[in-house]
Amino acid sequence: MEKETKEEREGWFEFYDSFEEMFEFFCSNTTIHGTIRLICSKRNKMKTTFWIVLFLLSFGLMYWQFGEMFGQYWAYPTSTIITVQSKSKIFPAVTICNLNPYRFDEVNEYLNQLDNLAKNTLSSFYGYNGSNATQEGQDIVDLTDILHNGTSEINGRFQLDSSIRLVKLQENGMEPSLPGQKIFKVGFKLCNASGGDCYYKSYWSGVDAIHEWYKFHFMNIMYKIPLLLEISKEEIMKKFIIMCEFNEKSCSDSEYTHFHHPIYGNCFTFNSQGKDEFWKSSKTGKEYGLSLTVKADQNDNMPILSTVAGARIMVHNPFQPPLVEHEGFDIWPGRETSISIRQDEVNHLGGQYGKCTTDGSDVDIKLLYNTSYTLQACLQSCFQYKMVETCGCGYYFYPLPSGIEYCNYNKHPGWGHCFYRLFENIFDHRLNCFNKCPKHCTETIYKLSAGSAKWPTSKAKTWLIPYLYKMGYNSTSSRNDIAKINIYYEELGHRTFDETPAISVNLLLSNMGGQWSLWFGSSVLSVAEIAELVFDTAAMVIIITYQWQKNKRKANINDLYRKVNSDNEEPKIDLSLPEKYKTLDHSSNNLNGLDTELLKRNEKCEELKSAI
Repeated sequence: MEKETKEEREGWFEFYDSFEEMFEFFCSNTTIHGTIRLICSKRNKMKTTFWIVLFLLSFGLMYWQFGEMFGQYWAYPTSTIITVQSKSKIFPAVTICNLNPYRFDEVNEYLNQLDNLAKNTLSSFYGYNGSNATQEGQDIVDLTDILHNGTSEINGRFQLDSSIRLVKLQENGMEPSLPGQKIFKVGFKLCNASGGDCYYKSYWSGVDAIHEWYKFHFMNIMYKIPLLLEISKEEIMKKFIIMCEFNEKSCSDSEYTHFHHPIYGNCFTFNSQGKDEFWKSSKTGKEYGLSLTVKADQNDNMPILSTVAGARIMVHNPFQPPLVEHEGFDIWPGRETSISIRQDEVNHLGGQYGKCTTDGSDVDIKLLYNTSYTLQACLQSCFQYKMVETCGCGYYFYPLPSGIEYCNYNKHPGWGHCFYRLFENIFDHRLNCFNKCPKHCTETIYKLSAGSAKWPTSKAKTWLIPYLYKMGYNSTSSRNDIAKINIYYEELGHRTFDETPAISVNLLLSNMGGQWSLWFGSSVLSVAEIAELVFDTAAMVIIITYQWQKNKRKANINDLYRKVNSDNEEPKIDLSLPEKYKTLDHSSNNLNGLDTELLKRNEKCEELKSAI
């Protein structure tokens, strides 16, 4: 007999007869290391168990490493790339204040009352026996003399609340000290509007306590006077700045803006626009920077509110508000101070890598400062909104929202209690202002280094002072009340810090590939083989499930056939009517019987249809 041969043909799809056959084919042909051992050692159960455990353990450890990698990736870490560029650039803005605020004639009466109260408090606490607060030589200025279209009218009378006074407190700062107690705190008592909730604002330092107490009363007295005053008369400005040079050229009056701050006095901002080519720096060294000669007033207008003499300096971005109370530092009179600048720029990624804003337009807080967005301006605006919402009035040292007035205890009793409680909350991060105010995506940072030396020397005074007199300097003080300030670029190298993703998608895939090769010694094609195995397994499950359901349905139909035709004949449906219904009789009994018979046969048909 001739042997019959069958020619095997390769089809588009290959289906296995069983899961075992599919698994053996995969283990015999895959490029994943170790899987062949599951087949060749199947006669040895101990070896098979060992390789199964080893395979599953390797698989688990690999995916544990995958989990760690994804955890690091989803943490969105960043790395920093530093680049250095050397080129000419615009000089930063410089704000300088004389640390001697005016006493305004409109409120001088109440300031004198406050000074007398402070003098009596110091006398009772420390035996201080000073002269009257208003001394000869102090400047008492009328608002109409210094403001554009100014007015000196302050509607209504102010009543100084002398019940808010400094007291000695126990060490816990919550109760008045006992007679004879040597260690004590100093503070003042604040209550809410109803007087039911009170607490002491206390300090270990008596100097800090009296300064804060004085400033609290000062804010109430000044509530009708604007926070920042734009001074109109240039001769007032020239009493402070004697000489100004930049890049060996004299500064003109148009090169700076000026305003009056209630604590830091007359302030001047140089290069406030940041666009003028006059302020372009192309060389380093103090000869090519900003050089100022200033007169430091020694006649203190408010000796408790402003306790230092000299000048306050702040170097900042031209588009940033000059918040000298937060970022400035003081200059000692009788010294030449040199301040060198190194400029850095930081670019944050933003998005998933950290919250930041490009221009503040996407921030919920509307800035109260008429400048570009800064983090500090946003925080202070947020606090002011919270202050208005909680206390019903505004904090004096921050700008006001439209239609709101500053606090004073004559009109807003208990606002001090509300303010200090709220102020403590913002430092404890309980106001969410730090969450609402992101950092700027592009920050310009000025790193300053300062040094000073005595200036002028005894011999230099013989020719320098007469020269300064010609420049407008006029002083009868025996103390050294002039200072020279040099601000310049230490180097023109501009460092840029750019944030980049520490783990990119490419690096993540590379690390995953390394782990896959470590545990299984395979490549991305091996992953495709596993995907093929999963697909084949799913197809096998679908096919087996379909066959099982088909067989079950066929068995149900056969059972129904046997039930209808118990004699094992093919099922037949007899739909013919009995003889008694073939002749139509119109009697009611005959018609009722016909309806019943038709109903039974209809039910039998429906039963067979549903089974089939």
